[in-house]
Formats: sequence, C-alpha cells, structure tokens
Amino acid sequence: MEEEIIKSGMEEMKSVAEIFGDDGGAFRFGGKWIVLTNDMLVESSDVLKEMSPEDAGFKCVTMNVSDLVAMGSEPMYFGFSIGLPEENLRNVKKYFRGIAEALRLYGMRLISADTNSARELVIDGIALGMADRLLLRKNARSGQVVCVTGDLGKCFSALLVSLRGFDADEGVRKALFEKILRPRARADLVGELVRISECAIDISDGLVKELKEISEASRCGIVIYPEKIPVSGEVLEFCSVNSLNPIDIAMNSGEEYEIIFTADMNDLESAEFDFTIIGEVVEGSGVWIRDRSGLREAEDRSWKHFSQNSAV
Repeated sequence: MEEEIIKSGMEEMKSVAEIFGDDGGAFRFGGKWIVLTNDMLVESSDVLKEMSPEDAGFKCVTMNVSDLVAMGSEPMYFGFSIGLPEENLRNVKKYFRGIAEALRLYGMRLISADTNSARELVIDGIALGMADRLLLRKNARSGQVVCVTGDLGKCFSALLVSLRGFDADEGVRKALFEKILRPRARADLVGELVRISECAIDISDGLVKELKEISEASRCGIVIYPEKIPVSGEVLEFCSVNSLNPIDIAMNSGEEYEIIFTADMNDLESAEFDFTIIGEVVEGSGVWIRDRSGLREAEDRSWKHFSQNSAV
C-alpha cells in the first residue's frame, strides 16, 4: 500500500519537480548538484523499546544521510522538526544530544530546527549534500554486477528479538542491537562509489525491495545468488537457534543503511573498499533468485508502512 500511495503522489509532483523520486531530489547549482532529502522517524513504527532518546535522534540523522550517500553526495547540512507529547518533554535534550552526536560523526552542520506538540514522538529530518555526479536508480545496465557493502540481517534479527521474543544469547543480542540502535550511514564511501558506479540505492526497507526499485527504474532484470549474500556469524547463530533461514532474513532486513550498487566488473578492480558481488543485471524485468533448485522470482517480505502484512 505504501508504494501505491507514494507513486500516486509522485505523479502529481512530476510536473513541478526536477530530479525527483530517487533516494532524494537534486538540482543544478553552478557546476555542482545539490541533493536534498527528507526522512521521518515516527515513534510507533521506528522506535523500539530498547532505543534511548539519544539513539532515536541519532537514527533520524543516519536515515537522511544514507539517502544522500546513495545518490553520491557528500553530507553537508541538516535541519529537523520534532513533535512530542508533553509527558515526553523531559527527554527533549536527549533527542537533541543524539542528533548532535550524529552530525559530528558525519561532519555536518545544523541549519534549522523546530519544535511542536504531537501525540507521539516524530522527528522529521531534512538533509542537504553536494555531488559532482549523481548516482541514480535508473542507471543500471545489463552485463553489470550487483554489489552490496557490509553484511545483512542483523536489524531484522533484532526486530524478531524485540517484537517477537526470539532467543539470542547476550553476545549475539549485543551485536544485533548495536546495528539497529545506532545505524551508521556509509558516508565514508561516497567518493569511491561515485568513481566506480552510476547506480546505487541504500537498504532502508530490505535488499529485495531495493533491488526491485532499481529493476523498475532501469527497466532491467536482476538475478541474485543467495549463497553470495553476506551474513554475519551472529545472524547465522541467531537463525540456527531459532530455526530460521538466514538468507531469507538477510534479503528482507530493513534499516541496514548499507549500499547496493551496480558496476562494470572492470571498474571494480580498482575499488578501495570492501563489498560483495551478489548478482548481475540482465535483460528483462523483476528480481530473481538463482540457486540449486533453479530460477525463481524473489519475494519481498520487508516492512511496509500502512500495511498489516509486514515482515515482522
């Protein structure tokens, strides 16, 4: 349902937009691209009971910075509006402290802020960055490989522990929650990504969902090899204890804020950061899984706002 709402709204906006509909929007200013994005953190859908006010503020910044990174822009400025109920006013300095910590981490400056009353915590962030060249979802080409940074699955696993009471020993639990409580955008990779790629997207909703966005925008097919998807030892242990499939967990784990990108194999030879090749771009449409049982269409079981049919 979320996708239909967004797409119908985007149709209304296209006539008054410049570059619009990727992880952020962009416009030319002099010889540079100015990239602008906004992302909202809402208590009932984005804040776990384990999350401190500082964590919530920090996460809101990361959510926005990750969108800038996915478009190839260096994070520069941040603004936000925060709404919260009166009984939560005692935590307002803590939310601000978390935002400030994140801005220092990403080397950004605060340029605007607003406060208001609300029925639940809402932090609506807006971030601005600058790019020499944009990374766009529509730029994937047949013959390229599909790559991802980092490892996947910790956030989905942490949700299952928090919301469903799944088992995890202390060491595993700590690793899972570290990723979801203090997610880090891959701002360290902007220069390298722009050098070797033209197409990227961040993993905010899940690997399968993000690949479908690239497939649709680029009018191409994507084949992924599940055995290549990077999964940490903690996720493997968690899945073993709880009789879960770690690949299913990794493919549908949202709020990872790792980067998916496509590139020509030759360009990857000079890459100076860690990534994993998980598939390839092909002629056709849709996202497909190829394993020993053959080729099948990938199922998107990621979290969906405005829907009761979510991954958790």
